[in-house]
Amino acid sequence: MAIKYSRKVAILTIAIFSILSGGTLSAQQNQTYRLPLNLPPSLSGNYGELRATHFHGGLDFRVGGVVGAPVYAVKDGFVSRISVSPSGYGQAIYIKHPDGKTTVYGHLLEFSPKIEKMVREKQYEKESFSVTITPDSTQIPVKRGELIARAGNTGSSGGPHLHFEIRETNSEIPLDPAKAGNFNIADAIAPAIERISVYGIANPTTLPARTFIKSFSTPEPAPLPVPDTFYVAVSGVDRMNGSGARFAVAKFSYFMDNEEIFRFTAEAIPFDKGRYINSILEYQQKSLFNRPMVKSWVEPGTGLKSLISSKNEGLFILKDNDVHIVRIELSDHSGNKSTKSFKVKRDISLKPLAPDSTSIKKGRLMPWYLPNTYESGSLRIDIPVGGLCSNILFTADSIKSNGSIIWRIHNNSVPLNAGAKIAIKANVPDILRSKALIAFVSDNGNVSSRGGEWKGDRIETTLGEFGRYTIAYDTMAPKVVLNLKEKQNLTARKNIRITIFDDLSGIASYRAEIDGKWVLASYDPKSRGLTIDLDPLKIVKGKSHQLSITVSDGRGNKTNITRSFIW
Repeated sequence: MAIKYSRKVAILTIAIFSILSGGTLSAQQNQTYRLPLNLPPSLSGNYGELRATHFHGGLDFRVGGVVGAPVYAVKDGFVSRISVSPSGYGQAIYIKHPDGKTTVYGHLLEFSPKIEKMVREKQYEKESFSVTITPDSTQIPVKRGELIARAGNTGSSGGPHLHFEIRETNSEIPLDPAKAGNFNIADAIAPAIERISVYGIANPTTLPARTFIKSFSTPEPAPLPVPDTFYVAVSGVDRMNGSGARFAVAKFSYFMDNEEIFRFTAEAIPFDKGRYINSILEYQQKSLFNRPMVKSWVEPGTGLKSLISSKNEGLFILKDNDVHIVRIELSDHSGNKSTKSFKVKRDISLKPLAPDSTSIKKGRLMPWYLPNTYESGSLRIDIPVGGLCSNILFTADSIKSNGSIIWRIHNNSVPLNAGAKIAIKANVPDILRSKALIAFVSDNGNVSSRGGEWKGDRIETTLGEFGRYTIAYDTMAPKVVLNLKEKQNLTARKNIRITIFDDLSGIASYRAEIDGKWVLASYDPKSRGLTIDLDPLKIVKGKSHQLSITVSDGRGNKTNITRSFIW
């Protein structure tokens, strides 16, 4: 439940913090932002990148490919949140500043000593590696340039780097840190327009019918034949000086005869709108070829209209047989631009075909603006308002494969925004009921767990995408690999490393004990590694000890290993 503070209380809190931290409020507000690293700024990721399920909300600073680079507070403030998790930002620090902004530092290797002490105390108090701490404004004040942590590779990180954000404190909307922090990051390279695809469309407001016209990287000189209503989708990439990384384009602008038909600008994107990312993409290109292309057609179910400017909902409409010029213009966050133009000419024979009566009878019309439920046999699908981008003609059926029933849920080239549920009625023996889960079946037959809970005689879970689903069973205990011989002498060691993994339902929990007492074990799912630090403050040196590891998966299967060692 959110707690609302009055403006007077907020001003008083900031004023008190200003006095406690030894500076005037106006001086702190007017401070410039410094870089969070004492390294020449080089990025591996920028603001607004089109990720799988969200927009990237910050900058990823390179740290030379190794962990340990010192991380500094970019401005006076106080630590308002400390988070430790095996996923997401891993180890992260949030600092509130008197100017109404909050900075975020993610994927950290370790914290500064005073922060580390608070984290360790909370972890042992909760007997949990994952903790969230919210200090008040007096507990951990920090000054601009103060060492707060070291950069790492924790959480859902693809390599050593510092993830850095600047958010509006009240709304928590992430801003482009390069612009909000006024950082001087060299970028004199314009974006590259990699591919342009053209699609005809009919009935966009009722039951959209689309047809692929052409895809190209280099436009041909001759006019492209198109139907009287069409849209374009564009993939682009930005580059920066001193980095080989692929960066996000800041602005996609599409014109016809110098009139802007569509513009999408990646700025101030709220986190709760990230789930709509697929609504601005030509989703079939993404799902089949992993090629994110920003399309001009503004589907009615998108939640990103505040970031879009369009005419005719982004559709190009031809009312004559003249030749027209379509221009694509991409801009990066530094204002560098690139353009490509191509000619189009109306060809009425290319009009997309609407679904015939047979198709309509087989499917069920699902309007994007209503909650929709489909129930047939043992299958039930619930899609809430906001779950669809446009009206669809929903279909579902089932097939038998290797003795299992696989439900084919609509078309995986159609995106789901969020919130849909799948429920499957099944007669499962009591002995297997707790082991059952709903699994997604890929095109090559691999299954991956989507979890599930029983509601009466149905097992139910969240539906993240259309596709093929089945009921699977996880009866196998997690794997625990401990390369430690009985009574092995570890006097020279500083830690014990264990490998843990599960093939289906995933690791749900783990517990490490030495001599019957809980000890901190840091978990990194990427490497499947569990690391127990041998802390002389927690473990008596010079004697024999008993180690116990218990690991549980998402379906309650457990593995326990014990070993004695000398340390």
